[in-house]
Amino acid sequence: MLLGVADSVVNHVPVMLSEGGIASAERGGWSRAAEFAGLILDAGWAWAATAVLAGWWVSRHARLAAGMLRGSLAGGLALGFATTSFYGAEVLFDGIVWWGVESRFWLIAGVLLGPPLGVVGAAIRLPGSAGVVAALVVPAGAALQTAVLPPPAASVMAEPVRWSVWIAAVVATVLVARRFRTRGAVASPAGAGRGRLGG
Repeated sequence: MLLGVADSVVNHVPVMLSEGGIASAERGGWSRAAEFAGLILDAGWAWAATAVLAGWWVSRHARLAAGMLRGSLAGGLALGFATTSFYGAEVLFDGIVWWGVESRFWLIAGVLLGPPLGVVGAAIRLPGSAGVVAALVVPAGAALQTAVLPPPAASVMAEPVRWSVWIAAVVATVLVARRFRTRGAVASPAGAGRGRLGG
């Protein structure tokens, strides 16, 4: 819900500051900061990351099957609530009809795509390559979307957003790789010891 409300609020900051009709390059610092945040929060990868995070969060202390089920439910609910709160805030700001074609489309999309993304979040705790691949879904998706569907060039914040996302994706990938190596280094000696004892 915080994602949906925050996305709507930052998109309306320039209007609140009476800078809605001013070109992006001529707006003040607060409007530019809100524009930067809005370009990130409007991105599909940010919403996907919310479902992945929800799936990871609810499955941390559960067994594998239960964790996957919890992750699936959490992912769908997270995107459903985020979409509902976004369009609810839009009603307050703009007075639009909540149950329109656009809101229905994104609510259905969120409910359909949220569960598999929640399962991805739950799969992050799996050992080996499965956990690594799951952990890389969000950074890879963010980098890919930024490359294929970059922020609108008319925005003065487009370039900073593009570089910020790519840098964050690289850092996240390095951290995942380090975590995988650490896990492998810890697991290897134990496995070797069991093999010697078993022999």
